[in-house]
Amino acid sequence: MTDKKSIVLDSNKVKSEKVEKGEKIWIQRLITDDEGADNCFMRKFTLEPGASMPLHSHEDTDHVQYILEGMMKVKLGDKIEVVEKDDALYIPSGLPHSYENPYEENIKFLCIVPAGEIQTDIESQ
Repeated sequence: MTDKKSIVLDSNKVKSEKVEKGEKIWIQRLITDDEGADNCFMRKFTLEPGASMPLHSHEDTDHVQYILEGMMKVKLGDKIEVVEKDDALYIPSGLPHSYENPYEENIKFLCIVPAGEIQTDIESQ
């Protein structure tokens, strides 16, 4: 049995912050070590129409993502995928990837990563 407490939170009350390395992208850090999570963090991203995140990789961090609403283009290595609501993605550590929302509606997705600091390496284009 653990001495930790479970948490239920309203994501609409969690502060949105602009993603510095992206354009028109916002992040909400829903569950982190601030909430007592030791093993994984949950973040929610919103990409506005015209948003983009350059090709980048995370050498030590796998990503698991779930699309809540909207659609976007995701570059995964050499492949471009169009993902939409209810799609799930696995992005292994070290795989260069990028995001683009060329559509007229926001896209929102959850991203679950291992706990800790995430190193982001922007790829040269």
